Amino acid sequence: MLPRTLNLFLIPVVFFYAGPSSLFASETASRTNPLSISSKSMTVRSLEHQAVFEGDVVMTKEDLTITSHRAEVTFASKDAVAEPDPSAAGLLSPQSQFVDNEITLIHATGNVVLQQGDKRIQAEEAFYYQKEDKVILLGEPVAWEKDYQVTGTKMTIYLRENRSIVEGSKVVIHPKDPVR
Repeated sequence: MLPRTLNLFLIPVVFFYAGPSSLFASETASRTNPLSISSKSMTVRSLEHQAVFEGDVVMTKEDLTITSHRAEVTFASKDAVAEPDPSAAGLLSPQSQFVDNEITLIHATGNVVLQQGDKRIQAEEAFYYQKEDKVILLGEPVAWEKDYQVTGTKMTIYLRENRSIVEGSKVVIHPKDPVR
């Protein structure tokens, strides 16, 4: 078993740092770099300021890919919401009150996998809060990077600060094969 101080030291090493190529890099980067989302189906809920993607969801931004069974993307809205267009039947209409497509929350569920280079995290549920630049992973999250594996009951990653908190943590360090 690792000493507690070593455990706390290694946790930041295994997570996605907020480098310039990260999906969640910074408020400026996340507004200028496009986010691509594909799925089997998409439902836009204009009144709730949401788009719901279901079935083989793949979200990519630069070198980061997030896959899940379902993802709800919530957009910022203006304070005054115009009357909905009843003929739009749930489709985006000129009255939509999304603010410059600014995403406030992405809630991914069902076999969620975040992959960036050799870094990978798997969980059943992930919440990304753009304003705080924070990701919360639930459902027995497991993170891998090179020879490290971290598990826990809840992982909170503060990307802007390169800091993470793992509740109920366990770190496994696999020894490297000796070079012959």
